[in-house]
This record gives sequence, C-alpha cells and structure tokens, in this order.
Amino acid sequence: MRIRLVKTLQGGERLAGPVITEEKEILISRGTVLKTEYLDLISFLGIETVCIEDPYEAEEKPQRIICKSSYEGYIDKVQKILENHIYHGKNSLRDIEQVAKDITKDVLNADWDIVIDMEERNGNLYGHTLSVTTLSVMVARKLGVAQEKLSSIALGALLHDLGLRYITVPYLNCEMNMLPSSEVFEFRKHPILAYSALEEESWIDPLAKKIILSHHERRDGSGFPLKQKTRDLDCGIVQACDALDCFISGIECKRIGVQQALEYLVETSDVLFERKIIKVIEGMVARYPVGTKVALNTGEFGVVLMQSKNSIRPVIGVLDENDKLTDVRYKLDDNKKVSILQVEH
Repeated sequence: MRIRLVKTLQGGERLAGPVITEEKEILISRGTVLKTEYLDLISFLGIETVCIEDPYEAEEKPQRIICKSSYEGYIDKVQKILENHIYHGKNSLRDIEQVAKDITKDVLNADWDIVIDMEERNGNLYGHTLSVTTLSVMVARKLGVAQEKLSSIALGALLHDLGLRYITVPYLNCEMNMLPSSEVFEFRKHPILAYSALEEESWIDPLAKKIILSHHERRDGSGFPLKQKTRDLDCGIVQACDALDCFISGIECKRIGVQQALEYLVETSDVLFERKIIKVIEGMVARYPVGTKVALNTGEFGVVLMQSKNSIRPVIGVLDENDKLTDVRYKLDDNKKVSILQVEH
C-alpha cells in the first residue's frame, strides 16, 4: 500500500483503501481501478491523497526497528490503555509503563546499524506515538544515553501527545497557521493539558514528564507552550523524532515526503534541533523508503526494493517501459557509478 497525492495519479491505479468523504461516507470502494473521471471527482471534493496498491510489494523488503507484528501489537496496546484512561479514569494508565519497558528491550535487541523505512501515511495518533517512541529510543541508544534512562524516554514518548485527546480542534494534515487564532491557541495547550493530567502520577518519573511538556519546544525558543530554549538532550531527541514523524504522517501539520522532512531537519540543525541528534536520524532513516520510484543517472527508472547500510544508497530494481520490474538490480552502496537523480511521483 502506498499513499499517493491525487494530482500525481494518471489513472489505472488500484485503490488499497476506500476513498472517504469528510462526512465519513465511502465514495469509492477499496479495490476499484481509478479512472480519470474518478480522479477529477476526488480532486473536486478536495481529497488530496489516496491509498493505492503497490505493484512491487512482493519484491520489497522494508526494514523496521521492531518487526511489523510486534509493532502493530504495541499500537493496539497503547490505544486500549490510553482510551481506557480517557474514558474510564486514571488508574488504567499505569499499564503503559510496562509497554515502555518492553519497547525499550526490543529496541536494545535490534540491529545497531539498521537503516529503517519510514513510510508516508495517513495520520493516526497511535501509529504516530509508536513511531516516535521506537525512533527516539534507538536515537538515544546510538547517542550513548544511559540505558537506565531509555525506559523513561520511551514512557515520555508514549504519553507525549496525550493532550491531543483533550482538545477538539483539527490537527490532521492541516496547516496550523491557516486555522483561526482561537483554534491555534487551543491546539498549543495540548502539552500543558497532558502534563497537568499526569503531574500527580508519582510512578511517572520527572524526565518523562519533562519530555511530555517540552516536546514542541525548540532550541531557539520558537516552540510552545513555554517558548523555552531547551538544551536537554533527552527532550531534544523526542522533539526531533516527533517533528519528523509529524511531517510524514500529517499529524499537527501538512503531510510532506520523507526526503523533504529530512531536509528540513538538516537545514534547521543548531537552530531548532541539536545537530548531533539530526546526524543520527539522517544516518538511520532511509532517504528513499522501500517502494519509492526513482530516476537514475543511467537514464533508467527504478523502484527501491530494500535498504543497504547507507541511508542514501539503497538497492534498486530497474523498471521497463511499462513500469514492470526487470531482473536488473543495482546495489548503490557497492556500485558507485549509479546514483539517484530524483524521486518520481
């Protein structure tokens, strides 16, 4: 499954998920082959992205910090715990402490040198939470943060967006600066709302609480809610990982591609984020995730099938003139004569 901008589609693609209107009605069902007139209708209704089937999926080998089944299991656990907390009272929330410890253990057992695929996707608060948590713990591990702190970082990351459950303003795939000032003000309260809800919970250590309160603060004081010029490494890790995943999932901002998101983090190093944190993320997150179609300097077109140990030089499967996979493979980490010119949409 791939998330694609409607304006980049040409017709003939097959939907991997239904097209749903703002009223939550199914407009076009899953499995439908898109015709050009369907694309015109979707665009007219203001729907910017759709999920389409990935024709190369059988050949692709995406890499994750935690295996897909465990990752999805954690999402389910976190969703149940947080929703029980919201709807049934505070006592149920402590179960998330064990989830933080389990995730930390899994990350510590992961391949140290792995280059991971972070997919552009439709915003889901719990998927975002897990992505930020696993990425933050891995970055902290690579930066030599003391092992006894890792579970606290995981706990803070798991709870960092709890405050979004206490607000009613939109935050999925929208430009915050285009919303009414009253809604922006309400949105920017969510770190304080989460911190206030958890302040009396003695089982949550001070580091996790600090991460929750400061995950939108920035080094230059341009963040919120307190406009602190934060220099804390542990908090800075979650801030950067949160920003990256927000961009590619459309949580709290307009969705952009992985390449654009990574470029933004690099460009704002030492201004918004600490440079050494961004360097670790840049080396660990694939610039060209599996499934990305690319143009090569050879004049050929291809699709990323898997990652190497180099985050910018993956393994490419060459496509023929009909966009079918050929038997030609380029391992860019070994073959320095071949390089990616640009991403094809």
